[in-house]
Amino acid sequence: MYLRRGNNWSLAINTNQNMLMALYLRELSGVHPAEAGPNSRLASNIKNRNTIDDSHGQLKQEWSSWWDSLTAVVPASEPEASDALIKRLEDEGYPALARLARAHYGQATVFAQQHAQDFAENSGKYVPHRMDELERILIDHGVEHDMQATRQEIHLIDVPLDEPRAWLTGRATIVASTSLLRDSKAFHGFIQPMVTIIFPGG
Repeated sequence: MYLRRGNNWSLAINTNQNMLMALYLRELSGVHPAEAGPNSRLASNIKNRNTIDDSHGQLKQEWSSWWDSLTAVVPASEPEASDALIKRLEDEGYPALARLARAHYGQATVFAQQHAQDFAENSGKYVPHRMDELERILIDHGVEHDMQATRQEIHLIDVPLDEPRAWLTGRATIVASTSLLRDSKAFHGFIQPMVTIIFPGG
C-alpha cells in the first residue's frame, strides 16, 4: 500500500483482493458491466459460466449489493482473499453468489492473487508518479489550505479492467483501472473532476 498525507486529506493506493474476486465473479455470472459496478470488463478474457437464465436477475441484484458493501468502507490494509468468503456471502444474504463462488473459488482466488502479486512487483513504476499528480490536483484545488474543508481519506483501488477509466464509489473511494494509472494524461482527466466532488468547497 502507498500512503500520503496532507492538510485535510490522506491518500492510499492499493489493490484489493476481495474486490478482484467480486469482479471475477461478475464476469462468470454473466452480469454485464453496464448493469452493475464499474462499466468495464476485466482485462482477462473470462467466460460466462452461468447457464441458468432464471438466476440472472438474482445474481445481478446480489452482486450489486455486495459490490456496494465492498466499496462503502475500504480497509486500511489490503485484505487477502479469504476462505471465509463463501460463508460471508451466505450469511449476508447472497445465496446465488455463494453457489457461484463455491463452484469457482479456486480460479477466482488465483486471479485475485495474481493481480495482487503483479501490483506488488510493478506498481512502483507508476503509482508514486500518480500520487504526485493527485497531490498537485489537491493543492491546485485549494484543499491544502481550506480552513472549512472536511478531512477526507481518499482510497484509490487498482483493478485490471480493459479500459483506462476510473469510478468514484462511496464518499471518497476511487476504483481505477491499471491502464489508467499507467497513463498520466488520462489519469488527470478522470481524477481532477472527482476531487471537486470529494472536496466541493475548493
